[in-house]
Amino acid sequence: MNRVVQNLLSSRRLLRDFVARDLQARYVGSSLGFFWSVVYPVINLAVYMFVFQYVMKATWRPDQGAQEVVMLMLVGIVSWSAFAETLGRGTNILVDNANLIGKLTFPTEILPAYVTVSALVNMLIALPIVLGALVWAMFFPQDDPALVARMAEAGNPGIVLGAAVLWLPLLLLLQAIFTAGVAYFLATFNLFWRDTFHVIGVATMVWMFITPIFYPPEAFVRPPFDFGWMLEINPMHWLIDMYRSALTKNAMPDPVMLAKFAGATAVTFFLGATFFDRQRDRFADLL
Repeated sequence: MNRVVQNLLSSRRLLRDFVARDLQARYVGSSLGFFWSVVYPVINLAVYMFVFQYVMKATWRPDQGAQEVVMLMLVGIVSWSAFAETLGRGTNILVDNANLIGKLTFPTEILPAYVTVSALVNMLIALPIVLGALVWAMFFPQDDPALVARMAEAGNPGIVLGAAVLWLPLLLLLQAIFTAGVAYFLATFNLFWRDTFHVIGVATMVWMFITPIFYPPEAFVRPPFDFGWMLEINPMHWLIDMYRSALTKNAMPDPVMLAKFAGATAVTFFLGATFFDRQRDRFADLL
């Protein structure tokens, strides 16, 4: 693992160039260019608001309005999208760049790393849209008198955006390291079993639906079933819950969840980078 980290640090300029080239290639030939990175979250927000707030009038608890639920969903899906994009692209990244693997001087570590960073840059571009939506929801909350009364009784202040956003850099860093660790493992394992690329697409979809993004965590423990153990072993649930605390409740992330996710991040990156490093000499033969 040490060699992976050392090579990443020594090749950071090349990594930056790969990220820049990847971001440019996404929208090559399009008239709007990088503006599409802003358009997507705006469209997502509009769709969520129309479907969940106006059509379905979705609520998770009696003291939560549809507007608050939409904001919680938006925060969850933005962070999940960056993670899912890295898994989807990172799994096949070594195969897609087989022409570079045979070059002895090329640092293969940057391949899974650059798709991780590229996805997070897109997430960072989308964050101002998310923050703008949260500010709007905070200053223009739903004014249903019955809902306001229930919120007051339950002590739910609705959407509150404040100084807790300062936790975002730490959460983004942990997400980057965790995602890179998974990408290193999957990219390497895909060389041994090429079906990994296809399986991970299905696995990512399943993982998304067992992560409380479109429904509350409480849904896992509704009688007569108790699937709460799924939340206890799901690092992405911990991460999304911490994002929601910082962005929608102006609260620091839960210390237990933060410690658990930091531990999972360290273990995941260690295992993924170690597996990648120990198999690198076989890459050319496996390709």
